[in-house]
Amino acid sequence: MTREELYEAARALPATPGVYIMRNSADKVIYVGKSKALRNRVGSYFAPYSEHFGKTARMVSSVHHFEVYHTATELEALVLENQFIKQYMPRYNIKLKDDSGYPYIHVSGGEYPRISVVSKRDGEGTYYGPYASRVTAKNIVAAALSAFGLPSCNRRFPKELGKGRPCLNFHIGRCSGVCSGKVSAEDYAERIKGAKRLLGGDCTALARELEAQMNAAAEAMDFERAAAYRDSMRAVLKIRDKQHIVATPDTEADVIGLYTDDMGSAITVLMIRGGAVTDRENLYFGADELIDPSSVASLLGRYYTVREFVPKEIWCGYELGDEAEVLETSLGKTKLLFPKKGDKRALVAQAETNAREGLILRRKETERQNGFLASFASFLCLEVLPERIESYDISNSGDEHITAGMVVLKDGKFCKKLYRSFNIRESDGQDDFAATAEALRRRFSHLDEGEAWAAPDLILADGGVTQISAIKSVLSEYGLDIPVFGMVKDEHHKTRTLTDGENELSLNKRQDIFMFIYKLQEEVHRFALSRMDARRRKTVKQSVLTEIKGVGKAKAEELLRHFGGLGELKKATPEQIMAVKGVNEELAVRIYEYIKENIR
Repeated sequence: MTREELYEAARALPATPGVYIMRNSADKVIYVGKSKALRNRVGSYFAPYSEHFGKTARMVSSVHHFEVYHTATELEALVLENQFIKQYMPRYNIKLKDDSGYPYIHVSGGEYPRISVVSKRDGEGTYYGPYASRVTAKNIVAAALSAFGLPSCNRRFPKELGKGRPCLNFHIGRCSGVCSGKVSAEDYAERIKGAKRLLGGDCTALARELEAQMNAAAEAMDFERAAAYRDSMRAVLKIRDKQHIVATPDTEADVIGLYTDDMGSAITVLMIRGGAVTDRENLYFGADELIDPSSVASLLGRYYTVREFVPKEIWCGYELGDEAEVLETSLGKTKLLFPKKGDKRALVAQAETNAREGLILRRKETERQNGFLASFASFLCLEVLPERIESYDISNSGDEHITAGMVVLKDGKFCKKLYRSFNIRESDGQDDFAATAEALRRRFSHLDEGEAWAAPDLILADGGVTQISAIKSVLSEYGLDIPVFGMVKDEHHKTRTLTDGENELSLNKRQDIFMFIYKLQEEVHRFALSRMDARRRKTVKQSVLTEIKGVGKAKAEELLRHFGGLGELKKATPEQIMAVKGVNEELAVRIYEYIKENIR
């Protein structure tokens, strides 16, 4: 359809809420939007008087036809728009690259609560977060546990009180030694109470109270307890000093800062909890992803759906116009504010600066990586930039547990979520060539299963001419033409040469490529070895359990799966063991007694 025809089609639409989907000449979805008046919004793209620039102009010029879905309200349109964006991942929509959710810190219930990092709010207890990354949440948990001498081990209390000796954390002052039985339930509850206040951001008042308790204990000549209060107070003050206090203690808000230019966009979210900036998240978008009030409102709606948590307030510097009311309604009780002055506006400006500086830094890193990849491609005489590189290694324990590891680099960086391992089933003994061929056949059988299994631009594998020949044979079976190079090691077990099966390329004068290959080999070897070792250890545990009368391989696997490993099974009572499918009371007692007598 021509632009004139598209405009006429848009004029025929009703001025009611709905979602519109733009498609190109190949019928591929390139943009999804919503509007409270479809005729006006869609028509504005193709009207003769409309003048578009940058990303919008590129999108409009690519539209061949569109379709619409009518809804009763604009809020329904927002929900439907989000569903379509997640389904189609259109080129010009701003997208959340990872919707795997966000971690929380959980303080469980019971007489001896435990603090841990969890993936979602599920069950009783107190939750804090969500946090931008699991690493952030783990670091906060570690600080809280250390500050109040709480255990980080897997022991169960009160069941295991007084059983076994305290671990190293007790001896270095990081744990009060609850397992020794010398910490009362009241003392433990007091420590948990302090940790919860710390997690809630109440650092200053908490430090003052700990100081008062320290002085009181010292006056009572209870110097050991005074020292414990002192250590906790110092730890709390250390955490407080790292925080950026920006508002009153009861403030709970997210600050949204946006920066955009012709080359891309970035959003920084500053998370204020208890009046302090406790976390930050940066979201980056490509040059084609459109930034306008509708798309930003849609993005924020998806962002908080994924997080499963919305703060009391959201402070945003980017004006959303009519979209603000719909977004605020979709978020429930949250207030959406657009501060123009004062401390809140200063924080929005800070978030915007973070977004700009983060995007600039990211571009510099990308340019550096692309520069190296271009140089690497030139060195290997490749026709395209190797944006996706795969490397393979084989690990085994004698003739058993043969495992192939596959690691993936995207744009020069390790992408662990794309790593895969293959349990070798067909090859007999230590035949690395046959094992590699089997792994590749299984890997390329998934080519049509989405971006995670997309074909690589380059394959690097341990070995020389014979290994390359085996790989090329598999590629030929699948009709693939992918460059393959073997990493040939010298007498010092260092890769000094790359070969394509016919020619060798020395790395002696390319220290940058040598270091790149070295890191790649170390990573693929580590990954393959770890997956093989996990298989070996699982088999060892199964073989121990299969010594028990009435427990075969399948039941051993079910026992380990049910309890999450041999360590937890060792702690189980006969009644708990009976909960496993196929285990009656007699067998449960037999398993319990065998483990108690034979497994330490």
